[in-house]
Amino acid sequence: MKKLIFLAIIFISISCATKSFSQDFCKSNPKYCKLLTDTGGVKMMLLTLPPGAKTASHTHPLNIGYVLKGGLYKWTYTNGKTESFDMKVGDEFHGGSEPPHYSWNAGQTTLQFLLIEKYK
Repeated sequence: MKKLIFLAIIFISISCATKSFSQDFCKSNPKYCKLLTDTGGVKMMLLTLPPGAKTASHTHPLNIGYVLKGGLYKWTYTNGKTESFDMKVGDEFHGGSEPPHYSWNAGQTTLQFLLIEKYK
């Protein structure tokens, strides 16, 4: 938990001057996303993807995440490039603005992670 708080503080500090435009992940994927908080231009979301679940195409602004339940997560960009991440409980991830892509749970277990995005 200390790691997550530390990452959130760094994320907010670094991104204060960042402006990014993206789609609202929870609005485009309400079945898998629960908005936990939306304040000061920062959203914290809980994503829960059962095995085989596939998201709608979306983008992201500057973001960080923390894995609560692990598994194999894959995504494909509109240019056809596919990536994957074998998420483990306690892993963190981060990235800048991302182009359109969709993602899916390619594993046999339910994936769950916090996603924090800076959108203002």
